[in-house]
Amino acid sequence: METTNRRLSAMHPSLVGSWDNATGSWTPLNGWQQASATAFFHETQIDLSGYAMESLTFFPNSVGLQDPGIYTFLPQIILPEAQQQGVIVLDIITSVPMDIATVALQVLPFPNNIGPGMLGSLYEFETILFGMYRFFTANSNIPYPGYVQLERSQRFDSGEPTAADKLYCYRIVQTLQQDLIDGDTIGIPACRQLIAGVMGAETDLVYMQRLKRSYELANQV
Repeated sequence: METTNRRLSAMHPSLVGSWDNATGSWTPLNGWQQASATAFFHETQIDLSGYAMESLTFFPNSVGLQDPGIYTFLPQIILPEAQQQGVIVLDIITSVPMDIATVALQVLPFPNNIGPGMLGSLYEFETILFGMYRFFTANSNIPYPGYVQLERSQRFDSGEPTAADKLYCYRIVQTLQQDLIDGDTIGIPACRQLIAGVMGAETDLVYMQRLKRSYELANQV
């Protein structure tokens, strides 16, 4: 099988926003969208249609994430419950589109705590080419306003080959503080998601089976 090395990337802008009670929204969003009062997302796509027209399959072999900067979340009212001070960040590249509101609700620590592709999720593991879960929380020992520190990081991707004609790339941010007031701020650095691999031609039968499976997965969510 002849192969060609490829490095694909998806760019996501920074988010530096303040909560506005009057509008019930965060501003400015800088290209991001709100899934709820406490969940944001940015979506972009990687076009693979040219490769799909040549009946080529993409075989991922490594993934990466570049997000130089710091994460901040500064509520004006500091609640006593430690879990209320956190920020969850999901980075996902998938071969099927996702419903962001559903994903944001599923990854909350309570009551569901279900990541995409896990048991109970609406999404199949094999569709997730890259998935990174990170949890940040306040560290009172670091004297920087609103600074949140990484406490847990976990991959949940399959790295499965795909014959899809596009990849859907998401950043999803969930704040765990529900009692928002004017002046609450959040800061998320710009990010580059990277996925490297090879483009290769499979036998006709294998490729047709892969296309069939991709079609089935795309239409079941």
